[in-house]
Amino acid sequence: MPLFDLFAARGEVPGFLLSARQDISAALAEIGSCPPSRIRADLLAVFAGEPAAPWVRELAAGCPRARAALLAALNAAHRTLVDARWREIESAVQSDLAQRGHVLLRMGLAEVLSTLPGTVRHRDQILEVDSPVERLLTVEGGLRFAPSLLMTHPVVLPAAPGDTPTVVYPAAPAPVRSSKTSQDVLSVVLGASRAEVLRASVQPRGTTELAQYAGVSLSSASEHATALRNAGLIMTARAGRKVRHTATALGMSLVAACEPGTSRPAAASSGSVELVSTLPDPIRRAVVGRAR
Repeated sequence: MPLFDLFAARGEVPGFLLSARQDISAALAEIGSCPPSRIRADLLAVFAGEPAAPWVRELAAGCPRARAALLAALNAAHRTLVDARWREIESAVQSDLAQRGHVLLRMGLAEVLSTLPGTVRHRDQILEVDSPVERLLTVEGGLRFAPSLLMTHPVVLPAAPGDTPTVVYPAAPAPVRSSKTSQDVLSVVLGASRAEVLRASVQPRGTTELAQYAGVSLSSASEHATALRNAGLIMTARAGRKVRHTATALGMSLVAACEPGTSRPAAASSGSVELVSTLPDPIRRAVVGRAR
């Protein structure tokens, strides 16, 4: 079953497929329990005036076999695109949130929004997102932002009453660790151990994890982390007795600049719509509409 049959020529996808569930089983259950009347209405809205594949027409007609085949295809796609590369996905998502979280703490929400793709614009209390369809959403409890490695452009997932709408956006490219070469520029700049600690912090890690990654003692890892933090290359967050060290946007840029070819293009990876962060914000409306 070709899932791309569900996309209209203008790029719109039926609303009943846009689930904000974090777990694939919950998302499939939600789609599986969707009323046939809504499935038919969403499909008619998307394919109005356009031809649809035979199995899509069967789905719109309420055929149980077509719905079961759809759920099986979605589950298979998740296994292929997400499960098989989960570690890579998790690393990229954590890196994206670390970068934008640093910007949020240092410069505020408006600056974070300015780092999103140009198809997302923020003015006054309105967030505009380019889309094939026109839609106006009233935001009561804030917006949730979620990085994805599958999306090439932002998508707004409407929420049920009382829930939070989600803006899914393409995750930023994340520097990854490369094998050492005879010319390790980062080590020349920072020293071998400190360079390894910075590389380790591309993903959020505790001090013990930094030490294990860099192959140094716990006390040395702590000293290197302090030096890197004082230089603005990492940030440290404390939760009770635990701390997590994460490279700042500057630190990640330094790693990427000193190790050409280690930046992971978002379009080449696979991922899921993972709800991982909610940003407090003053946005009152989200306008989803055609590109101007």
